[in-house]
Amino acid sequence: MPELPEVETIRRQLSRELPGKRILNVQVLYSKAIKPLTPSRFAKMVKGAKFVKISRRAKVLRLELANGRTMLVHLKMTGRLLLQKRGAAPRKETEAIFELSGRRALFYDDLRRFGWIRVIKTAELGAYFEKQGYGPEPLAASFTPKTLIACLRAHSGKRIKPLLMDQTCIAGVGNIYADESLWDAGILPTRRVADLTDQEIIKLHGAVRRALEKAIRNRGTSADSYLDAFGREGTNFPRLNAYGQAGTRCKRGDGGIIKKTKLGGRGTHWCLKHQK
Repeated sequence: MPELPEVETIRRQLSRELPGKRILNVQVLYSKAIKPLTPSRFAKMVKGAKFVKISRRAKVLRLELANGRTMLVHLKMTGRLLLQKRGAAPRKETEAIFELSGRRALFYDDLRRFGWIRVIKTAELGAYFEKQGYGPEPLAASFTPKTLIACLRAHSGKRIKPLLMDQTCIAGVGNIYADESLWDAGILPTRRVADLTDQEIIKLHGAVRRALEKAIRNRGTSADSYLDAFGREGTNFPRLNAYGQAGTRCKRGDGGIIKKTKLGGRGTHWCLKHQK
């Protein structure tokens, strides 16, 4: 699933390519992706509009248009936003095509069809995201160690890894970067928040930011089907320390072995030696 670094990578790429481009035509090839709108209503709401700004909240992309509307795109498990040449043929997983001024089109593909596109009034964005209940952005200056301590302490009975993935606590962190952050901080994913000291949480705060920033520098992690906006795999997977490393020696060189088990229904990786 694309997490914050993958979505942020796409945001940055589209921010350089889309502003000023006009949507000339829209093809909806899978109508469930735009529900509750019909394809004709959806096209009417965005056709002819220019892109103004591309932003992100949690794992949701916000494609702001000059007509006072914004397209929200959630990639979910396998969604992709791909810049293609105009006239390129759709693939079997292509759900929508936006033909743009210039020589390009924006394809929305989704192999497993869990993702979605919504159109709302730009003026209503604040109210929409407040209703979603997303937690703080972990790369924002306002996300301090105190912020993380307060959030975690409010859920002291929960295990730390599932809580890191709870979008109401921290926005955008999923399975991959929860594993990576806990590996860096030396914290077992099964520990309960009540057992963590403030110093451990402060260490975890830094680890979360490092894991996300590293992945963004590497254009994300292509652990499954993720591609960036230009159709390229991210380069972060070989640089992971825990996720996907089951059975290998820990990269800390401490003689530990990376173990994998299920926690909260998700594959979870940690070092048997240094994570306590």
